[in-house]
Amino acid sequence: MKIGQLAEFAGTTTRTVRHYHRLGLLPEPLRQSNGYRNYTVADGVRLLRIRRLAGNGVPLGSVAAILADQKTSADERDVVADLRALITNIDHEQAALARRRAALTAMLADAEQGIPLSALPTDLVEAFDAAISGAPSTAVGAALRYERDLMEGLVLSGNAADDILAAYGATLTDEAPRTRYLALLERWSDLEGRPPYTVTGEIESIANALREMFSDADVPLYLAGEDVAHESSFSLDDVIPDPARREVIRLVQEALFTGPTSGGDTR
Repeated sequence: MKIGQLAEFAGTTTRTVRHYHRLGLLPEPLRQSNGYRNYTVADGVRLLRIRRLAGNGVPLGSVAAILADQKTSADERDVVADLRALITNIDHEQAALARRRAALTAMLADAEQGIPLSALPTDLVEAFDAAISGAPSTAVGAALRYERDLMEGLVLSGNAADDILAAYGATLTDEAPRTRYLALLERWSDLEGRPPYTVTGEIESIANALREMFSDADVPLYLAGEDVAHESSFSLDDVIPDPARREVIRLVQEALFTGPTSGGDTR
């Protein structure tokens, strides 16, 4: 049979057949006197075997060793190892697909209910929405939106601890701590644009109130500014750009995680 007939027999193309010739996977018959190559049934069967292996994901570089008529014990071990590796890769791909399917299913459920798509847990998204809707001022609403963005960024980067998510959700959900925290955010927001040295007393007062409200196990992201900087390569200046606000965070961080030190951004 001619090359076109061979390709049709194997369900492939003449270009693929020639590619297998170049790789040495399929012997190339000598040309006859009429200039055509004549392929045999054996060539067709070998081509089908190549197609079967390639179709199941076996790299073409391994096909020749698998189809070799004579194999050493080392060759046979290599074939087994290659096939096992392919199966392992498929297992990993299936696990990844399962994770993607679960994530997309969750997104679909939220979309069908009109819930904004977010990497945050649904109950935390709802808690943020409720807190933002009931914020006592535009500034507090903006602070909560920023907090939500920071938290989602940590989740997406894989650096959000479950205890922080749960504790922050509880703070926003329970009326008493939510009211207290929003009041502190109001005072914290009022610091924006004010030189730290002019509001030293208020900075220390807010920091003390936040230290009393939160422990190191359930610190919200405004107080975890240094952790955010460490995990995301952003500095505390990047996370909290306003100097007076940043000084509150520094004082809380200093007390909760490092212990008292001298100095500060109060000039």
